[in-house]
Amino acid sequence: MRGVSGVDKRLYLELKRVYGSLTDALVEKLREPPRRLYLRVNTTRTTTEDVIESLRKKGIEARRDEFFEEAVYIELQGPYKVEDVGRRVVVDDFAAESLLLGANLYRPGIVGYDEFGKGEILTAVTREGRPIAVLEAYVSSSELRGMKKGLVAVNIRSPYRAPPIAELPEYRMGLIYPQSFPSMVVGRLVNPGAELILDMNASPGGKTSHIVQLSKGRALVIAVDRSVGKVEKLEENLGRMGLKTNVLTIPFDSRYLDLFMRLEGRVDKVLIDPPCSNLGVRPRLSFKKTFRDAVNLADYQRQFIKVAKRILRDKGLLIYSTCTLTRVENEENTLYAVRSLGLNAEEAGFVPRAERVYFNEAVAYRFHPLKDDMPGFYISLLRKP
Repeated sequence: MRGVSGVDKRLYLELKRVYGSLTDALVEKLREPPRRLYLRVNTTRTTTEDVIESLRKKGIEARRDEFFEEAVYIELQGPYKVEDVGRRVVVDDFAAESLLLGANLYRPGIVGYDEFGKGEILTAVTREGRPIAVLEAYVSSSELRGMKKGLVAVNIRSPYRAPPIAELPEYRMGLIYPQSFPSMVVGRLVNPGAELILDMNASPGGKTSHIVQLSKGRALVIAVDRSVGKVEKLEENLGRMGLKTNVLTIPFDSRYLDLFMRLEGRVDKVLIDPPCSNLGVRPRLSFKKTFRDAVNLADYQRQFIKVAKRILRDKGLLIYSTCTLTRVENEENTLYAVRSLGLNAEEAGFVPRAERVYFNEAVAYRFHPLKDDMPGFYISLLRKP
């Protein structure tokens, strides 16, 4: 059952454990994108200053982040009002969230449509009928019926405007990678050197490539994800950025990696960024997850933590992160690692834009949508004795 906020009632109460009387404000904030669109500069190929200058020549005002030299951001424009102008095309949630920021519409995101001609003006709507963007059709509906991929319509009006990052030459040349600020913090906390590092949930490659970049290729990285398709996406991103140095990619369920490779007690650092309820991802147009989903995911996440404990060397470090907000997937998993597995929660010192959270015998770091306009994100550092 869902409350007035559109969130599963038990999940709402779970969020209330963290946000209390601010929970409704949190839910509304999650429906909006952060005002800053962050990009990571690939400093093995270029400089932050050169990227900023290159983007400005294209009319894109990029600014250097106050904390990390490899981080730049673009201020979103908007919000603007979007009206229903006529013929409709119905899109899935993923496409809707992209259209909200000014992206063009591609075939995989379409779930239904009226008949339309090439060049006709369309309204993109969610499954619930909410107008998301005004589009100009690049193909006709008769052509669309025979398509499996490709551009369908160009976005001409959306609530927010951001440059199409994946279409920029800087992206195609591997000079930039779209990555949230908290996700970049993870790479910084890994602090990679000439050591063996395992990324247990590596696709699409943002954190893996950041580790290679920060270590200047000195780290030996084992990057694992559960399907061939995910690993192909990982390799595509690493290849485009020229960051495949000393990276072994493996399509495998890393919950069983200790049975597949002789790694027990050998790995210096393990990164776990497991599948989660994704409640911190912004903008979020609908809340389909339930509290039961979060509980099931928390149990799934613990399976990765158990394996990580086995393969870490003594004094090795586990970096656990999620892009969600529930305690059951975050603090309670950290406490599981401490109480059931014997790992030690470790302070990281100053973590920019994060709140240090103390609970029982543990400590962790949270990024809040209501603080510094961040995505919701959680990080804990766990040391093997």
